[in-house]
Amino acid sequence: MDITPEERFARAYIRKSRRERVLYELTTPGKRARGLDRFCHGTPELIDPAKVLLAGGDLVRQPDFARFVRKHEGDCDILSPDPGLDGLRLSLADAVNLAFYCLDAVIILGDGFALVFGEAEKGGRDQFLLSEK
Repeated sequence: MDITPEERFARAYIRKSRRERVLYELTTPGKRARGLDRFCHGTPELIDPAKVLLAGGDLVRQPDFARFVRKHEGDCDILSPDPGLDGLRLSLADAVNLAFYCLDAVIILGDGFALVFGEAEKGGRDQFLLSEK
């Protein structure tokens, strides 16, 4: 049975108390946009804190993050309320570059990890590197 990127993300990285609701929204066509919009401002309340490897508004400038990106060359799925990015499959480096310049929330889902960028706003944006393990 094939599992969608939305299902993989929700099952691996969302808090147990929020998982069913987020999973329902991300996998229901009429609710998907609302589900993705939750990551614009509410990421800290949704993600499982035990899965966070790195966090901060300057994540893409952190040396540990740069090393992580260099070590992970496989393609990643992108989920975003931005229709220009949503559904793309790119290398991690390319996905991060697009996410950095996108003003909307972006979820990058790789093999065993996820990156979540909140919506860009005055004062910065939430950024999280999550690990399945």
